Amino acid sequence: SGVVSAVLSAIAPSAAMANEAEQLFNTLKPALYQIRLIEQATGNKSSIGSGFQIDESGVIATNYHVISGYVQHQNKFKLEYLDNQGNKAPLEVLDVDVINDLALVKRLDQSTSFFSLAPQPPSQGEKIYSLGNPHDLGMIVVPGTYNGLKEKSFYDRIHFTGSVNPGMSGGPTVNIRGEVVGINVATAGNQIGFLVPLDKLNQLYQGYQSR
Repeated sequence: SGVVSAVLSAIAPSAAMANEAEQLFNTLKPALYQIRLIEQATGNKSSIGSGFQIDESGVIATNYHVISGYVQHQNKFKLEYLDNQGNKAPLEVLDVDVINDLALVKRLDQSTSFFSLAPQPPSQGEKIYSLGNPHDLGMIVVPGTYNGLKEKSFYDRIHFTGSVNPGMSGGPTVNIRGEVVGINVATAGNQIGFLVPLDKLNQLYQGYQSR
């Protein structure tokens, strides 16, 4: 498919595949956001992370730590997104899972672009791709490998062989079909990253929907 070719070309050195790489960005970037915490008093950015839309109603998944300052101090901060067109608008917090470092927020204006969630986890050693928008209008694709759940961890975390930029926290990691398999959460440097497993996001989203 076009997404498969585009993902492959995003990490391939051949310049001949540049057009296919562009397809990846065009397919996925409308549903990928920079999540911004803005100081009310000064208008300055306090922190940024990434987020991705998961349904046509405008629900966006991100990390709790990306928005925690707003949740704890709503009188001091405002929460907004920046999309791939440079548009900014407020976000509403729907639900959080502090234990698994997840949050659901929602754009108040609708967008029909959203990521599909994978029906099953990747296979051990499978190539996966971490996405984020840590810089203004800049989408980053980081290739890596799925290495299963981290051992001896209090919280379930996927071990991802790839460098996750701190500003990519809350962004999606996708398989070769462009389906979300995990959520960027942390980096340990030296090509070691960690992801929140997709089932944790499914549980949070299903809980929100069942209200």
